[in-house]
Amino acid sequence: MDYIEMSHESLPEAYSPDFEDLKTAESEAPFMEASFYMLREATHWMAILSSLKPASPLDRNRAIMRGLLVRLTKLMRLAVRELASQETFMQLSITRDTIETAANMQYLLQDPGDGERFDQYVMNSLVAERELLRDIQRNLADRGGDEWPIEKRMKRSIEATAKAAGIDDVTSLPGRSKIGFPSIERRVELLGLDAYIAYRMGSVETHGDWHDLFRNHLNYDDGAFSPKVKSMHVRPQVPLMLTILPLTLVVSRISDLVDDADVSDFIRPKLEDTLRRAREIDRLHEEFLSPAPPT
Repeated sequence: MDYIEMSHESLPEAYSPDFEDLKTAESEAPFMEASFYMLREATHWMAILSSLKPASPLDRNRAIMRGLLVRLTKLMRLAVRELASQETFMQLSITRDTIETAANMQYLLQDPGDGERFDQYVMNSLVAERELLRDIQRNLADRGGDEWPIEKRMKRSIEATAKAAGIDDVTSLPGRSKIGFPSIERRVELLGLDAYIAYRMGSVETHGDWHDLFRNHLNYDDGAFSPKVKSMHVRPQVPLMLTILPLTLVVSRISDLVDDADVSDFIRPKLEDTLRRAREIDRLHEEFLSPAPPT
């Protein structure tokens, strides 16, 4: 990868929400606009962070953390592109993937220092490949040892992926229960109750169940159904969650994610300011949704 020197011109321009306008808003439109621009700004910062040149070559564990940071950034960029193009019915699925990625980061960042959690992460990730290799071996036995070209390619790919993670024999990996990697529910709980609720909501779009079809892909009028080809209406909660959750995690652990202390000290207040504005928009939006009762 070719790196370029970071300059002030490459930094995102801070978006200035009109908080007074938000306080008197009569619809969610101003909140939607503000939440989109905050997500765009946050995504720009995440792109900078995830692209920083490492102070030294990444070992496996540091590479996992950087890879998760890159994945977070790409998910946020995907959300920005979907919002900009108004093709947004996968926004909750993107949120679900973002939450799981952040939960993995939070769990791994709490590793006591012996690397056990990273070992768990790698082994748990390769269980599916272990089962695939076993399926290939069974198929070979059933066919009398005639290996197909696609099977050779799949085996080479699995072996290369495992070797890079320090696993010599994928087929010897233990089962998930013995690996000890916590369930996704336990990992998401590390991010707080709100994150777990949002994660559960994302399963609706991910699996395409009846609730998703009824809400996003079908019209229903007087007992009759018709296809809904236009994209769903997105509310401000989604881009706000995609802004606040990643930035909260990164700000709290930036010294573990950025090698250079000077760079960390420079970027942290920028992220904190972005996060402050996003949280204020979120607070005002909650007030809009739940206005104070008349006195």
